[in-house]
Parts: sequence; structure tokens; C-alpha cells
Amino acid sequence: MCINIPKTIKEERLRWVLPIYNKEVKLIDVSKVCPHSQRSLERWLSEYRKHGENELIPKSTRPKTNPNETPIRTKERVIELRKKTKKCALKLTW
Repeated sequence: MCINIPKTIKEERLRWVLPIYNKEVKLIDVSKVCPHSQRSLERWLSEYRKHGENELIPKSTRPKTNPNETPIRTKERVIELRKKTKKCALKLTW
């Protein structure tokens, strides 16, 4: 008996979504045996219906910007002072 083990996350998601998409089984039945949540299956199925296979590739959740980041000019000024005075950042704040 040979079982195809998915090599990528996309293949794993396709394995669960395709039988539902082809109406071979119901989503509720698949969610009972699937290690993923029913909500995830619904989301993957929706994305597959809209855009096809390429939407099943996982997307980054990393933030694109950091609103609390120190401004570049301030960073440059601190580096400049550290080189000039040979003091660490903590001593500069004192």
C-alpha cells in the first residue's frame, strides 16, 4: 500500500480541499477527520474557488511596518555620539 505524503503545505491543503470542491464529501464530514479546523477548511475552500491553487500557499503574517520604531535620524545621531564620545548608549542617556 502506497500513500502519497504531501511535500509542501500547498499540497497538504489541496489534499483536504479538492474532495470538498469536487462534491465527493461534505465539509462537515472532512472537518471531523482533518487535523485542521473547520474554519481553516472553509477559508481554504473559499480561496481555492476564487483564485485557484496558488492561493493555498501560506502567506506571511510578518508586519510590514513598525509604528514604534525609532526614527532613522535619531539612530544616526546616537551612533554618531557613541563614536565621538566612546560611551555606550546607556551612558549617553544619563
